[in-house]
Amino acid sequence: MAAIEREPPSSIEGSSPNRPQMFHRISDNAIDESSDADSDFVKLQKTISKERREARESPQARLQRAFPFTFHPNIRPLSTSDYESCIALENAAFPDPEHRATPEKFLYRLSTCPELSLGVLCTVVPDKAKNWTIETLDAAKPVETDRPNGAKSVLVAHIVSTRCAGDTITDKDMDYPKDWRIRRGRSADVGHQESGRTVAMHSLAVAPKLHGCGIGQMIAKAYLQQMKDAGVADRVALICQDYLVSYYERLGFKCIGKSPAQFGGGGWHDMVIDLAKYEVKVGKTPS
Repeated sequence: MAAIEREPPSSIEGSSPNRPQMFHRISDNAIDESSDADSDFVKLQKTISKERREARESPQARLQRAFPFTFHPNIRPLSTSDYESCIALENAAFPDPEHRATPEKFLYRLSTCPELSLGVLCTVVPDKAKNWTIETLDAAKPVETDRPNGAKSVLVAHIVSTRCAGDTITDKDMDYPKDWRIRRGRSADVGHQESGRTVAMHSLAVAPKLHGCGIGQMIAKAYLQQMKDAGVADRVALICQDYLVSYYERLGFKCIGKSPAQFGGGGWHDMVIDLAKYEVKVGKTPS
C-alpha cells in the first residue's frame, strides 16, 4: 500500500506572497494575434511563453518554492529512532486513516527489518527556516547534541517494507504478530518472512508540501537500486489504488491485476517489479 504525490495546487504553499506571479502570467500571454506581427515571430513568442510556464511548474521550481533554504537531501535507512517521524509523515500522507500503518506496525517493521526501510531527510536550521513548517518537524531529532545552531534532521519521505513469501502482497503480509516483542526472532505466520524473496513495500509516503517536487521518484529509484544491489530479494511488490497504477508503471512496476487483499477496505491493485530487469529510467518526473 503506497501513497504518493498528488498533483500540486496552482498556489504552492511555501512560495513568497510578494512574488509578482500575475505580472508573469500576463506578460507570457500578451500576444495579439490580430496584429501585423510576423507569424513566425508569434510562434516563437508562444514557444518561449510555454517554456517559461513549464519552468515555473517544473519539480525543481516547485522544490525551490517549497523551501526557504537550500534543500540537501540525505537518504539513509531508518531505525526505531525515526519512529515518531514516520508516524507523523504517514498521518499527513494518507488522508484515509484506514490506509495508514499503526504505530505498533511501524515499531515492528523498523525493529524487525530496518534494512528494508529508507528515508529522505533534510537539515533544518531554525534561524534559516523562519516560519517554515512541515508535519514531521516537531518529531525531528537534532543533527548533533548541543549543536549551536539547533539544526534538526527532518524526515520528508519514507519507504517502509518487510519480506513476504509470495510474489504479491496478501493480508497476512500486511499484518504483524501481536506477540512480536517476545518472539525473539522466531518466525510467525503473519508479517515479515525472513526467508522471503519478495520485498513487500507497505508505505511510500511524501510530505504533502513536497508533492510534485520529484521526491517520490527520487526515493523510489534509490530504493529499487539499493534492493537490487543488495541482492536481498528477487522482486519488489506493493498494492495501490487504481489512480496510482500509472504512476508505478512509469517507475517500472507491472500491474498484475486486482489484489485480493482487503486491508483498509480493499480496492487495491497488485504491482510488481522484477529486480533482475530493473534499470533506472531517465525521463520526465511523475507528478
